[in-house]
Amino acid sequence: MRRLLFIPVMAFLVSCSANAQKPTRDDVTKAIKSTWEKAQTSFEPKTTVTINNIRFGTSEKSNYAQQLEGVPKGALITNAKIDWTQNLFYTNETQHVRRIMTAWVYKNSFGEWEIMNTGTVYPDK
Repeated sequence: MRRLLFIPVMAFLVSCSANAQKPTRDDVTKAIKSTWEKAQTSFEPKTTVTINNIRFGTSEKSNYAQQLEGVPKGALITNAKIDWTQNLFYTNETQHVRRIMTAWVYKNSFGEWEIMNTGTVYPDK
């Protein structure tokens, strides 16, 4: 009888800990690239991203104000400072725009890592 109860409880605990995991550098890199990297179109240049540095801060469960911003209820939010460069490839030149973004990193309701920008500075300007 104990064994029958133990298996579902362990499965629940494993699923809860998987939902509360912290992001890695690779998770953040993938999320930024999926948002910012674009192929060239007739209206916009090709855009790539170079990650310079990522620093992770504290983590906490989402609060009501964050949920109003679109963060799922109960999501583990990790604060991050992401130093990255946007590379814009025009036909006659390449521009590099460096940004330092403070952001919330969390898993959305589909279980994918998402980054919400909470502030950006442009140190090269």
